[in-house]
Amino acid sequence: MKAKNNMKHTVRANLFIVLFALVSHLMAQDDFEKWKQQQSKGVSDLVGEQTKYLESVTREYDNYAAEQNRQFENFKTEVEKRWGQYKGNTAKRLVNYDDDLNSRSTVDFEKGEIEVEVIVEDVPRESADKKDQEATASLAKKIQKVVTQPAPDKAPLLKNQVKNTTGKQVTPLQAKAYAKETVQKQPIKKSVEKGADGKSRIKYSVKIKMVPNHVEVRAKRFKAEILKQSRRFNIDPAVAFAIMQTESSFNPEARSHIPAYGLMQLVPKSGARDAYNFVYKKDKLLSGGYLYNPTNNIELGCAYISKLRHVYFKNIKNDKTAYYCTIAAYNTGAGNVARALTGTTKLKPTAEAANRLSPEGVYKTLLKKLPYVETKNYLKKVRERSAYYQAWSK
Repeated sequence: MKAKNNMKHTVRANLFIVLFALVSHLMAQDDFEKWKQQQSKGVSDLVGEQTKYLESVTREYDNYAAEQNRQFENFKTEVEKRWGQYKGNTAKRLVNYDDDLNSRSTVDFEKGEIEVEVIVEDVPRESADKKDQEATASLAKKIQKVVTQPAPDKAPLLKNQVKNTTGKQVTPLQAKAYAKETVQKQPIKKSVEKGADGKSRIKYSVKIKMVPNHVEVRAKRFKAEILKQSRRFNIDPAVAFAIMQTESSFNPEARSHIPAYGLMQLVPKSGARDAYNFVYKKDKLLSGGYLYNPTNNIELGCAYISKLRHVYFKNIKNDKTAYYCTIAAYNTGAGNVARALTGTTKLKPTAEAANRLSPEGVYKTLLKKLPYVETKNYLKKVRERSAYYQAWSK
């Protein structure tokens, strides 16, 4: 009987243990589910915060761009009042107005030509000689300014790119004498311009040729930094040189209408942002001032080339083939390159399609199927110029 009772107690004890274990398990499951939910919520919150941050950066850029556009439109209106037509910056042309808007200089970095213009009020009672003297003095003053104008790296923008009549380089110390000599010896063109304010003004203009090898002079100015960043990001420096020439003709103050800024024409909202995130693992709005700086611009431009070559097109086996795709993508985006080769925007099939063709086959396919004539011409120019800069890469 005692044994029987002991057995009953044992059974009850075992049953209690099983029930306790089951309840504990259920409670543990419940706690685990709560923990999973908390973790899931934590990840969700983190993703939400990251999304909000990215949206805030985009919003910040949009506000910045809107303010820049507002200021530009106001400035353009004021210029048109006096000059009739507005002349502004492009990637390869730099236009600078004086504060009173009565004089402007245009440096065409592609053509190697400088034009200086001034406008004088067409006051009937004033003599032609007085107007001519006033205009000549203004032209000389503006010429002196343009040949001494500093670039973002503080060195003269036109350093070693302008010579006087004796063949000597014009330095800041010689700029005043050079300006006086130019207005005395160069032909000055006169025309009557009607501004948007309805007033007529006389425009005086003079043109100056830069040295024949002006592009090479500017390229050498940035050579050390291009080679440094090319090694850092494992890219072909010849491609970086060729892209820079094609984008801006080595104009450090380049700005296009997009807007894109600086030597390698980086767009704050896309390429510059992508490159900065690639290098510094941080999403950030980059101002025009930051991107005009040659060191910053070359760093991020080379980083962006590297990302295209070694991330987007990493599965393309042939280096020359990969660079044809990279060059085209720098201008039009990787998606358009993918479409040209596969009809889709997927990168894996793009690499597979590229690997089935020779480099020349990929090049010809891109020239045939890329959606924009601009990109086709861009690819041609960069390929041709890359061959020239190969010697600079050693």
